[in-house]
Amino acid sequence: MNASHKQGESSADPGTTTGADPRGLVAWVEKLGESGMPVFAHTARDISHVSGSRETSAAELARVVLQDAAMTAKLLRVANSPIFNPGGKTISTVSRAVVLLGFQEVRSICLSIAIVESMLKGRQKQRVIEEMARSFHAAVQARALARKRKDTSPEEVFIATLLFRLGDMAFWAFAGESAERMDAALSRRPDDKPDKVQKDVLGFVFRDLTLSLSKEWKLGELLEQSLEGRADKNPRAGNVALGHELALASEKGWDTPEVKKLVERIAENLYQPLEEVNRLVRANAEEAADTASYYGADAASGLIPVPGEKRSQGAGAGAAQEAAVEFLQPDPMLQLTILRELSTLMEGRPDINMVLEMVLEGMYRGIGMDRTLFALRSPDQRFLMGRYALGLDNEKLRRAFQFETTGQEPSLIMQVIERRESIWLRQTDNAGLRRLLTPRLQEVTCGADFFVTPIEIRGRVIGVFYADRQPSARELDEESFSSFKHFAHQGNLALTYLSGG
Repeated sequence: MNASHKQGESSADPGTTTGADPRGLVAWVEKLGESGMPVFAHTARDISHVSGSRETSAAELARVVLQDAAMTAKLLRVANSPIFNPGGKTISTVSRAVVLLGFQEVRSICLSIAIVESMLKGRQKQRVIEEMARSFHAAVQARALARKRKDTSPEEVFIATLLFRLGDMAFWAFAGESAERMDAALSRRPDDKPDKVQKDVLGFVFRDLTLSLSKEWKLGELLEQSLEGRADKNPRAGNVALGHELALASEKGWDTPEVKKLVERIAENLYQPLEEVNRLVRANAEEAADTASYYGADAASGLIPVPGEKRSQGAGAGAAQEAAVEFLQPDPMLQLTILRELSTLMEGRPDINMVLEMVLEGMYRGIGMDRTLFALRSPDQRFLMGRYALGLDNEKLRRAFQFETTGQEPSLIMQVIERRESIWLRQTDNAGLRRLLTPRLQEVTCGADFFVTPIEIRGRVIGVFYADRQPSARELDEESFSSFKHFAHQGNLALTYLSGG
C-alpha cells in the first residue's frame, strides 16, 4: 500500500465512511474507473491513444468516434454549430469533420462530449452542474489566451482546462453517500477553505484525485503539469490556471476588484491594451455559455456569468433527445451527401485510409447497416485480414475476419477476389453459391445474409468491403445492395486516382 493510500485512511474523519465506501485515494481511483466512469475512461483512453501516436491518422480518430453512434451524432451537431462552423457549410461525416476542423479540434470536442455524457448522470447533480459550468468557462478563456499567445495547440489547452476539475466532477457525480456527507460538511464549515474540508473528510483533496485519474487514464502531460502547479515554468499551464481563476472570480460579478486585477494581469501577459482584453474576456464568457449549450449541458450553460444582456436561450434545445437509435436506418439523402463529401475530399489528395474510412462510414450510416468492415490482403497475397470495422461488436468482427485466399478449396471469398464480383449472399441462394460458404465464413458471419465486394486499384484486388445487419436481424434489400456497390465503386475510383492510375 503506498503512502498516499495510508494517509487517506488515517486522515479521514471517524464515521465519514462506511464499509462500502472507498478508503483513500487509490481506492477512489479504482472505484471511479470500475463502477463510476468506465465509459468515459474507455473513451478517454481510446482518444488519447490515437492522438498520442506518431503514426496516427485522421482516419483512426474518425474510426474511434464512429464506434459510438451517439457520440457521432453529437459530434456532427457540435461541428455544424456557429461556433465551429461559422460559414454554415454542412458537415455530414466524421471523416469530413476531422479534415475541416482539424485533428485536435475533433479530439477536444469528443472529450468534451464524453465529460457531459458521463457526469450529468450522478446524484449530486447541482454540484456537478456548477463544476461543469466553471470548467467550460475556464476552458474557453484559457483557449482564447493560448490563441493570443500563438500557441501551437490551443485545443490541448482547452482540454487540460476542461479536465482540471475532473476529480471534483467525478466525486460529486459518483460518490453517492460520501458526496452527500461532503456536501453537508462544506455547508457546516462555510468559512473553511474547500481543500481543508476535503482533506479532513477524505484524507486528500480533489486536485489529488484529478491528478491520479489523469495518470491512470493518460489524459495528457499538460493537465498533469497544470495540476502539479508548474504554471511558473510552463506558460501553457499558466493559461490553464488563469482560466480557472477568472472563471471562479467572475461568479461574484464582472466588476469586482478581483476580476479587474485578473484582467490587468492578463493584459500585461499578452502585451495588449486593458480595454481590449476586458472586451475579450467578456466575449469569451458569452462563447463559453453557448459552447456548453451546444454540448448538451444547458443547465451548466445557464450558470456561466455572461456580462450585460442575457443571450438567447435554446442553442442546446433538443440535445438531450438527440441520442442516436441503436440500429441505423437507411438515409438516401445522407448517402448523396457523403458521396459529395468524398468528391470534395479528393480535391486535397487525402490519405488513402481516409478515403476507405469515408466509404465505410457511408455504408454504415448512409445505407443503415449494422456492421461494416474493410479487409486488406497481406503483401504476399496469401491472406485477407480485417483492417477496420464499424458497428456493433466491430472489434470482434475485425479480429475474426481472416481468410486464406490462395487455398486449393474454392470459397466465396476467393470467388469475390478472382472474379472481381460483388455478392449478396442469401439464405435462399442456389446450392452452388452456398457451397462456397465455408464453415469458417459461416462462423464469422453468424449465419446472416451479407454483402461483400472487392476493393480494386488499377485492376488489382487489394481487399474487400463487407456489410451485414446480423445484430438486428433486419432483412437486406435490393436498394441497399445497389447503394453498397455504388459506394464501393466510388471508393475504387478514388483509390485508383490517388495511386496515380
